[in-house]
Amino acid sequence: MTDPSLLDLAVRVQPSPRGETEFHPKSSTCSGQIPHCVGVCVWDCKLDDRVHTCVYVCALPSYTCGNPGQLLNGHQQGSTFNIGDKIRYSCSQGYVLEGHTTLSCLATSAGTAAWDFPLPYCRADDGCGGTLRGQSGVITTPNYPAEYNNNADCTWTVLAEPGDTIALVFSDFQLEDDYDLLEVSGTEGSSQWFTGPNLPSPIISSKNWLRLHFTSDGNHKLRGFSAQYQVKKMTELKSRGVKMLPSKDNHHKISVLSQMGVAQGHNMCPDPGIPDRGKRKGSDFRRGATVHFSCDEGYELQGSKSISCLRVTDSYVGWSDDRPICR
Repeated sequence: MTDPSLLDLAVRVQPSPRGETEFHPKSSTCSGQIPHCVGVCVWDCKLDDRVHTCVYVCALPSYTCGNPGQLLNGHQQGSTFNIGDKIRYSCSQGYVLEGHTTLSCLATSAGTAAWDFPLPYCRADDGCGGTLRGQSGVITTPNYPAEYNNNADCTWTVLAEPGDTIALVFSDFQLEDDYDLLEVSGTEGSSQWFTGPNLPSPIISSKNWLRLHFTSDGNHKLRGFSAQYQVKKMTELKSRGVKMLPSKDNHHKISVLSQMGVAQGHNMCPDPGIPDRGKRKGSDFRRGATVHFSCDEGYELQGSKSISCLRVTDSYVGWSDDRPICR
């Protein structure tokens, strides 16, 4: 197949279906040859038993995001997918759209193009799950801490602004081993799958979204899970010198978890800091310790007055809440 990098040049193919040399420049389009192609049509020729067979193929140039896809039980508006284009989605009656109603094709720092948010989905009105856009929150299985339902199918999507990072820390996890499953996507590489009684390690997104998909079978209901998420703004992380891109050495993950008040180890939480125009009472950050906050005269405390260092997984400890602020 023709290398898409050749799209910067005219593509020469010999012979054409008419038995002569033809040139197909970059400006040629697929209209009439491949109706759904948004790229450039070039000839793709193969030699089989000394006979050349040439067909049009679609090659996507770097300035297109490609079709983000159709929605099950939904509708798509928009048919061009280049930088600056927008696609709008809606759901059929009886379904609720979860995610962003509009996707925009943006240029990336790598010189390519990508959609700014993941493809939304349509869920039944009575379905569990939802779209979460706050700076922090808690995600739990239905009925938690009571048993979840059989045959559950729940999807939660945490959305942040482009460039932001999302941290997810589990505080409880009890699923029927091998039969009830949690899939987490939006991280580096393929989706992560969790089942059974083992508490997952904290998760850091490699994108500006995380999606959790929980399913249970028709037997054996357990307690389920509880997880806290927190969005770290790109500007906030940059101001603190935190590395923005995920790396295989786990430096980014440790940095973001530290900003979230989570540290690897069994006994010591990271220093929670002192609010601007405020005070902190307590310098013991060991597991089980509590620190207290207050504000200078004329300022009001917003957030928790006290936070405690707790075990959040087998390998991590973390503060029970964020450091408050004084305003």
